[in-house]
Amino acid sequence: MRTPARKRLDLTTFDGRIQKQGYHKVGAHSAAKACKYAKDSLMGIGACYKNKFYGIASHRCLQCSPVLQFCNLSCRFCWRLMPETKSGWLKMPPNFEWDEPTFIADGLIMEQKRIMSGFAGNEKVDKKKAQEALEPKQVALSLIGEPMMYPQMSKLLAEFHSRKMTTFLVTNGTYPNALRALTTLPAQLYLSMVAPDEENYVRVVGVTPSAAKAFWKNYLESLDFLAEAGEKTRTVLRMTIARDLNDSNLDGYAALISRGKPHYTEVKSMVYVGWARREERGLALGDMLKMEEIEKIAAELSAKTGYLVVDKHVPSRVVLLARDEKAAKMRMISS
Repeated sequence: MRTPARKRLDLTTFDGRIQKQGYHKVGAHSAAKACKYAKDSLMGIGACYKNKFYGIASHRCLQCSPVLQFCNLSCRFCWRLMPETKSGWLKMPPNFEWDEPTFIADGLIMEQKRIMSGFAGNEKVDKKKAQEALEPKQVALSLIGEPMMYPQMSKLLAEFHSRKMTTFLVTNGTYPNALRALTTLPAQLYLSMVAPDEENYVRVVGVTPSAAKAFWKNYLESLDFLAEAGEKTRTVLRMTIARDLNDSNLDGYAALISRGKPHYTEVKSMVYVGWARREERGLALGDMLKMEEIEKIAAELSAKTGYLVVDKHVPSRVVLLARDEKAAKMRMISS
């Protein structure tokens, strides 16, 4: 029986969607977008968990990605807008031409200024913060897609660092060789932790079982890299937990934490927003864990790993664990 041809999503349609959702595209494959908490910070009504946990100024944080259209996973709880079709994700075409790091950095910073300049006329916005927002100091490479698919990540990080900006890089861990090839590390390296073991990983990541098993091996390699990188930069494991999907086997999660030895572990509920609400994902509002449930899981992981419960951010339903007292005291980064 012949396999039906994969229908690819027209990127013109995708580009229209991202514009409607507030994404500002840069070049062929990068984008910036102001998050809710950047706006809240300007209005003086709150800030994101990165502010509470690490001291990042939310209104000066450039939320962006150098990989707008592509991701090799299709995690069921992912809220991000991606060019997803019934037959899968848009695949990277052969001989894809990547933009240069300097072009991307310049373009993302320019778009961030364009985004934030629109708040200056709002009477409710703090004028000092509005001016500061035009000069972003922090870069969160986590907006959409898998950033380690960009082949010049080291140079892109170096571009931001040359502008006196701190960088947070979030990866799904499926590109361990690309991680090991980094000659410039981010100020904080995040590795997503979406499952405690291979069996759960296969159910979560939304690709074929054979592909998922191969990615799981890659993930474990990336976890070993995280332990090594922790001697040179700050490292984090970020959990995303959905009810009855990946909220079991805490011993497995504890083993992964012990293997990766991150400075910090973020224990977080999935959020039922965006594309996490797509019917084919099979999730519901009740699959979000309550804050008290997240706190209970964090406490159990603390008991199993020796990590310390040091903070929480209720609006994001996330608890922060620190490896030890030293990590707890050194967690604030000036941005």
